[in-house]
Amino acid sequence: MDTVQEIKSKIDIVDFISSYLSLKQAGSGSFKACCPFHKEKTPSFFVNRNRQTWHCFGCDDGGDVISFVERMEGMDFREALEFLAQKTGVVLPKMNIKDITKKKKLENLNDFLSKLMRHILLNSPEAKHAREYIKKRGIDDLTGDVWKIGYAPQDWQKYQSKIIEKGFTAQDLIDVGFAKKNERGGNSIYYRFHDRLMFPISDVLGHVVGYTGRVLNPELKTAKYINTPETILYKKSHILYGLDKAKGYIKKENLAIITEGNMDALTSHQFNIQNVVASSGTALTQEQLNLIKRFTNNIAIAFDSDGAGLAATLRGLELARQLDFNIKIIRYDNSIAKDPDELIRKDINAWQEAIKKAKSIMDWIYAEGFKRFSDNTPEGKKKIANFILNECLYIPDSVERDAWIERLAKDLTVSPDALRKSLFDKQKNKNQQFYNLDIKTQDNPKLNSNKKEVIKELESSWFSIILLNLKLWHQLPIEWKYPLHSQLYSYLQMYYNSHIENIKENSNLLAQDSDFSINLPQDLKTEVDILAVLVDKEFPNKTEKELKKIQQDIENRLVKLYKARKRQELESLMREAEKRQDDQLIMQLLKKFNSLNNL
Repeated sequence: MDTVQEIKSKIDIVDFISSYLSLKQAGSGSFKACCPFHKEKTPSFFVNRNRQTWHCFGCDDGGDVISFVERMEGMDFREALEFLAQKTGVVLPKMNIKDITKKKKLENLNDFLSKLMRHILLNSPEAKHAREYIKKRGIDDLTGDVWKIGYAPQDWQKYQSKIIEKGFTAQDLIDVGFAKKNERGGNSIYYRFHDRLMFPISDVLGHVVGYTGRVLNPELKTAKYINTPETILYKKSHILYGLDKAKGYIKKENLAIITEGNMDALTSHQFNIQNVVASSGTALTQEQLNLIKRFTNNIAIAFDSDGAGLAATLRGLELARQLDFNIKIIRYDNSIAKDPDELIRKDINAWQEAIKKAKSIMDWIYAEGFKRFSDNTPEGKKKIANFILNECLYIPDSVERDAWIERLAKDLTVSPDALRKSLFDKQKNKNQQFYNLDIKTQDNPKLNSNKKEVIKELESSWFSIILLNLKLWHQLPIEWKYPLHSQLYSYLQMYYNSHIENIKENSNLLAQDSDFSINLPQDLKTEVDILAVLVDKEFPNKTEKELKKIQQDIENRLVKLYKARKRQELESLMREAEKRQDDQLIMQLLKKFNSLNNL
């Protein structure tokens, strides 16, 4: 057994994927969930325990546990193997240093730099003022260790030899975003971080990918915080600060609390509220929300109440709604504290209470509308109405929506019908935008492939039924549109003819003891794996009689589509033959055309 097979043999794919997604039973050996790789409301992502495979019928992607890790964690094949090897205790063969990918080398460099800066913070005399600042901010030693807080020295020269000894180059430091080329020219580099408290930023797996450095000298005329620039490791829109530490607690609590500042998340964890992450002062992105969706559909946003914080909240809400999150807004008394970090240190109970009393989006939007605009003027009332009605568009229940309109009309002292008319106009404009988008997509040949998809689905369903019950096999007088299906048809015909005496006892070719797949080429084995999942999706617990009826309906549709396709082909060929006045070919084509009626 090779290393890959050993790793796969030690992992049950259903148990593994259920640590990412909420799987529900869907037939014999299969489980389903909404796909994590594309937006959908009806589950089309299936995991099959018997065959140890997964497949999504929505985005037509699938594979084994390794390919799932590659997609889910954004890893290459080697990285996915290393990730799974750690979980299973399998020892991978050592790689030559030359074979280590650039990405892996930069991960190792970041790991070394974070440990080096942690050591400098704890032990170097030059970091005394940094240690005093940490103490003043109330960050304890355990929190410092867990979050790898360090210190970037004023002078890096004495530490450069340690970096070189580990096999890292100046170019590596540039590539990881920790240094840049010296503007004066030459081969020297300039370190980005000097005399700063360093907060390493990790991805969801806990790999350090970048840094935030806080200035310690308040008299310096420089940015208070500076961050690592975008690199192959660090993409700000793909990172949530603290998610590697919070993900287990988020899943346990079924809630992700999202703060604006890194210290907000760090302090909350120190005070034992650990389902908290930070967006690092930016609006929530789709990539960040997709990360959270692996662990929960519930979020509570606690951004600052200043203009920037409010704008970030609103931008994040739009995307979160599209991804079907349940959203609440956390608010607290800003006269007590300017941000969650300060509030937690002053009164942890106030922070806990604010989380407990988080408002629904609609409640928050309603209060915010009257807070932002004056209702003393017609213009102010218009702005309040627009602000609140925009949110009403997202309320699916008409009774609830109308209740908010009645309340708004009363508070603004305007007619409810006027607000309903305004809401109707907004909905009409929104629908028109979708209509215009739909017109554009109809002109796109890449998107206009419904008929092909129908044929593929019908063919797949037919083969699924045959694999489930070979007793239903018979020849079908059509040409299969998809080459893999044509190959599979040939293999099934040979297998049926050679096993005809045992068909009654061994009619299920998807059973674990079936020998059908043994001699199949790899691409057909993969296709059979997909069809096995399709069986649980489309035909769970069907009797032979029910399957036969479904099969007949599928065959009727396939033959009808095949006839239409062949007629088009023959008509095109006859037109060409007429141009060449080839009467003999015309007669041959006409004979084939008429024979279609006999199918």
